[in-house]
Amino acid sequence: MQVAAELRPAMQEVRKRFNTLNSYQNDEDLFFKESSEFLKFVRDEQLLPLLIHEILEDPNYLSEVASNSYKHVNHFSKVVLINDVNPDHCRLTLHIWKPPFTEAEISQELIHDHRFSFSSYVLCGEQVHEIFSESSQKSIAKVRFQKYKYLPSATGNIHDCFFEEDVYLDQIAEKKVSPGNVYTMHNEAIHRIVFPEGDEPIISFLVRGPRKRNYTHTYNTFYPREGTVSNVPMYTPNELHELLSYTLNKI
Repeated sequence: MQVAAELRPAMQEVRKRFNTLNSYQNDEDLFFKESSEFLKFVRDEQLLPLLIHEILEDPNYLSEVASNSYKHVNHFSKVVLINDVNPDHCRLTLHIWKPPFTEAEISQELIHDHRFSFSSYVLCGEQVHEIFSESSQKSIAKVRFQKYKYLPSATGNIHDCFFEEDVYLDQIAEKKVSPGNVYTMHNEAIHRIVFPEGDEPIISFLVRGPRKRNYTHTYNTFYPREGTVSNVPMYTPNELHELLSYTLNKI
């Protein structure tokens, strides 16, 4: 939607540079390089606070962004800033893990891979990734996880999960990303993000690459074996206004 685009100079500048990333869909190394440079440019030019101000000050723009944004089943808020329905194109999102989290949420494993590779800039909070690999070796210390195929809708807020098999996982690494840094991740990497402790959130700004498949895998011990369906509502403009105001105060 390009209504009143002349009143959105930050988004115009971001979009102009962002659109060039669609040229690298067949070269993942180049995508990682160029998308990381894009995120550093947004950081260095301090464009994200300006972009958030533009959204907050324009009711039509706020409604447009809210219509594509929602609370993900993995307990973070996904705000879609540039949405492209073409699966071969990139998408620009803001991810917000906002405390407090319930004991039930903290106890959930939420281990997964992705439909796409991505580059991410951590704005606030230290992001801790636990990296896993599937293992066929059973041991006393290992938990048996249920592996599901996760099929999101085009909008992302509705999904079906189908049980595939029982698997064991090895934690093979832990990756910590401090605020102000950029990292990349291949779509087949299996990981989870550790919830922040205390009152400070984790906020990241992410370039999603071209979709490589129409499903992800999720691993846990709490979904029913017959599978599950989830349907979460999109944010209202008022809810998004509150969330973006909170974000602006934190970054």
